[in-house]
Amino acid sequence: MSEEKFLEGKVALITGAGGGGFGREMAKAFASKGANLVINDINEEGLEKTREIILKDFNVEVLIAKADISDSGQVKEMAENVLEKFDNLFLLVNNAGIDGGLYPTLKQKEAMYDKIMAINLKGAWNVTKSLFKQMRRQKHFTPVAGKIINIVSCAGTANGANPMVGIYSVSKAGLLAFTRLWALELGKNNITVNAISPGVFLTPIYNNDPNLIKDFLKTRGVKIPIDKIGESKMVADAALFLASPGADYITGQNIIIDGGMCISVNKF
Repeated sequence: MSEEKFLEGKVALITGAGGGGFGREMAKAFASKGANLVINDINEEGLEKTREIILKDFNVEVLIAKADISDSGQVKEMAENVLEKFDNLFLLVNNAGIDGGLYPTLKQKEAMYDKIMAINLKGAWNVTKSLFKQMRRQKHFTPVAGKIINIVSCAGTANGANPMVGIYSVSKAGLLAFTRLWALELGKNNITVNAISPGVFLTPIYNNDPNLIKDFLKTRGVKIPIDKIGESKMVADAALFLASPGADYITGQNIIIDGGMCISVNKF
């Protein structure tokens, strides 16, 4: 990818950017291309750490936006603060999510069902609903006024649906549906909407523990054709491509980054 700073003068908001993993890596990737950042999480200490890492290496502005995205009131306040600080929002990454533990759908507790759906699905809807109107006003950005990237999961795809994280799988399948629907709804406003579905990656959701991941795969009898565990930078690189001019005519799509895991289910 070109070294051109194609995000200079543009603002990127990333939810779930305080826990390390995908959010932090994407923040670094966007900053490397000149983007000013809004980083969101409920973990303020983690957000401070992300900002410290960014400002150490990049000359960009970073706004910390602590908010619970499942709470529409907090999201509305966050959106107001973003637009008070910056004059645009070019890139929105709906990354925040939780897995809710290892439970099949019919054994999950109602309270956890509500929490998973509120964060993973309603949260992305809350944030997008609060900011898409700003994006569509940005006619000075051509040919694309704004971009939305949803970080989904292989668990939300047909091949990757995982009974051991059942409600999580349902929430991510819903986010894939939102990806297609928003692409249809916002295309006329020159806003693209795409998804990235990671497989198993060394991230905080797995306690950054490769042995935990290997045990999880073994219990499900799943093998990865490219026999290695993914690193967060791989997802950040894909997000950077979708944010780039090279992806201006791509919308409604889901990029699966899993080393071939989904196509290998029940094949070995």
